[in-house]
Amino acid sequence: MVGRNFTDDSLVDMHWSNPAGPDVLVEIRRTHTARDLREGLLALTYAVQSTSRPSTGVCVIVDSRLSSTRLADELERFRSIVRPEMAQRIFLVRAETQRVFFVDGQLPEHSDRFMHALQVAIHEEATATGAKRVTRQQVKAVLVERWLSGLAPVTLAELRRLTGSSYQTASAALGELESLGVVTGERDGPILLHGLRPIALMKLSEEHSLARKLVRYTDPTGEGRMPSALAARLLSLRQKGVAGKAAISGVLGATRYFPDLDITAAPRLDVSVYDGDVRFMSKLDAGLLVVDDSRRRATVALHLQRDCRPDESAAQEPDLAARLDCLADLEQMGLQAEARDFAHQLCEAARRTH
Repeated sequence: MVGRNFTDDSLVDMHWSNPAGPDVLVEIRRTHTARDLREGLLALTYAVQSTSRPSTGVCVIVDSRLSSTRLADELERFRSIVRPEMAQRIFLVRAETQRVFFVDGQLPEHSDRFMHALQVAIHEEATATGAKRVTRQQVKAVLVERWLSGLAPVTLAELRRLTGSSYQTASAALGELESLGVVTGERDGPILLHGLRPIALMKLSEEHSLARKLVRYTDPTGEGRMPSALAARLLSLRQKGVAGKAAISGVLGATRYFPDLDITAAPRLDVSVYDGDVRFMSKLDAGLLVVDDSRRRATVALHLQRDCRPDESAAQEPDLAARLDCLADLEQMGLQAEARDFAHQLCEAARRTH
């Protein structure tokens, strides 16, 4: 059982409850400096000492330039200065997520369930960290999605309020759209996207796709539910208050926008997750496992990202992902002809409403 809290500084990033033995507390750090590493070890030790149940602690350094040898030396030095009974309860490992997920170092727990929970926790931490900083891509996504939704154009000041971005970030985002011929260089009035055509939209969706975190799940038995059945189950979970920030995207989402779209049957269920919370997956289908090998068929693909939907759209159809998300999913799956058709229909529908 896993407990997480990103807003309460008194808690670590992951708490693995283990009725058969000591709990495992996990502190996740993304750093290249020994100073931050040592602070993580201290915070972890304090948390382990403060728990009511017997616990061990693991400090995970993610995608760091610090070598395994350096981490081993730091852990040995740290253990030498803390009480002996506490020293052997603290662990330090490296995790790599850029290509294939793996953990390098000794862990107090090795079960498949724990390793899966650890991988999910690292993905969630990355999403929560990334959500604190608004990027130019996120600003562009919000502006483009508003236009695709047929909403009135906004000024630069209004765009900044909608996205929480700085003037420099918002202005730079408009500069990139200007270079694509999507907007003019005007900054004083409403921002008009007269130049948004399918080719430019495809380029923007590709950039949007690269900015997201992808978590792929597979059914090891090969006998799991069909994507449509999984989608129906996800909607049922949402009605029960579970997966409140998860919305259907991909092929199923695209055909929700345009039922007559000439598109192949959905090869998988794509879900846009806007809060980084993927714990609903255990209720969606407990038999699914995270898979890192892109050559293996995915049953479910989660796209962890910031929500670019206008409030009006999210309130009207909360279970349907953004148009830009659906287009990015089609491109990511290699459905290029279908993506071009979807982009064309999106632009045509938007032009009719503006």
